[in-house]
Amino acid sequence: MRKIVKRYMPMPLRNLLIGARQRLAPPPIDDVVLADYGFIADPSPVPRLTLLIPNLSPATAFGGVTTGLDIYFSLAAALRRQGRWDLRIVLTEPGRDTDAAIAAKAAGRHGFTADDITIELVPPSAASLALRGKDVVIAYNWWCALNARPLLEEQAQHFAQARLPLLYLIQEYEPNFYPFSTAHMLAREAYDGVGPLWGVFNSSNLHRWFEAVGHRAERSFVFEPVVNDALRPSLAAVADHPRARRIVVYGRPNIDRNCFGALVRGLDAWIDHDPDHAGWEIVSAGTPHAPVQLAKGHTIRSLGKLTLDDYATLMLTSSVGISLMASPHPSYPPLEMAHFGLRTVTNGYFAKDLGAWHPNIVSTGAISAIPLGRAIAEACAKAREPVVAATNSNFVRADPYPFLPDLVAAVSALVRD
Repeated sequence: MRKIVKRYMPMPLRNLLIGARQRLAPPPIDDVVLADYGFIADPSPVPRLTLLIPNLSPATAFGGVTTGLDIYFSLAAALRRQGRWDLRIVLTEPGRDTDAAIAAKAAGRHGFTADDITIELVPPSAASLALRGKDVVIAYNWWCALNARPLLEEQAQHFAQARLPLLYLIQEYEPNFYPFSTAHMLAREAYDGVGPLWGVFNSSNLHRWFEAVGHRAERSFVFEPVVNDALRPSLAAVADHPRARRIVVYGRPNIDRNCFGALVRGLDAWIDHDPDHAGWEIVSAGTPHAPVQLAKGHTIRSLGKLTLDDYATLMLTSSVGISLMASPHPSYPPLEMAHFGLRTVTNGYFAKDLGAWHPNIVSTGAISAIPLGRAIAEACAKAREPVVAATNSNFVRADPYPFLPDLVAAVSALVRD
């Protein structure tokens, strides 16, 4: 119906609607998040670790934010064992949903209290931000990195010292969030044009991609994804747990890189071509969405965002998982699904091939309907076999950040020198 209306709509009315849509469209992200902070010199000689992060709120306190806070406080705890360090978290886009308790909770896991942390709310409209001569700055994302650049230059000039490197938590290839646009180019500039850059990379495959597309960090600190501590105890039950004839998909229709449309078409192709489709329940875990009707009466039923306990229970009682990701990062859901014994379908990207990473993973090089449907059929057929309770030693390792001693030594040398 929408196509018919567009085809036969009079041109003046169509232009009027297009103009109205453009006027109502939000401004480009770079118009909103980039800031021009003035520099204030803080004369304190005490070294300080400053994290620039957009916000801390219940809606964002998972995934990359959780990992970012954990790395920050892991580094802070190690530095504190060597001498005095002050800790500061700067929220560059605070709002009514800002919840400083999220930082306090993360700090508590590393032996800090809320009194050990200074939290500053410094939106893009703020006039200035203070830096000490021994302020080591960590950026959470590309615009935090770009906003820090002039401050670090002023810091070096005011304190008559060498320009300190910017530490950057690189957990995705952010330019690809904004294809062929101003924001895309600025996100690339955050890797190449902010002065000395020390990158902390979430996965070796992301680091390989970073370098393959032409970027170079002065120093790179790389770690592989590791299982969430809250999920770890449930892995002991994988081998013997009863399984339902259930497919779990990582469903985030609003996140383009999770390829929800391809996932739906692949399920339809599987249903149309695999006589064994009957009797399978299909549920979606990720973000809440309306039920999705599939071929021959099947439905994807959304469970929304689950607690970790509920997520573990779902994994232990299901047989097949599907998680797609248009990114060089391996993504956590397929790694978790495979470790919980699900025959897991995911896709390759660049040098990423998770099929070699775990025996429960079926990795497909194509996500068009027919090859994806075949991969789903293969996973469902394998689900008739005994559960494979294998672990990848890297994913279940006890030390989540093996690079930390090198980073601690390097940061300590910065303020000592």
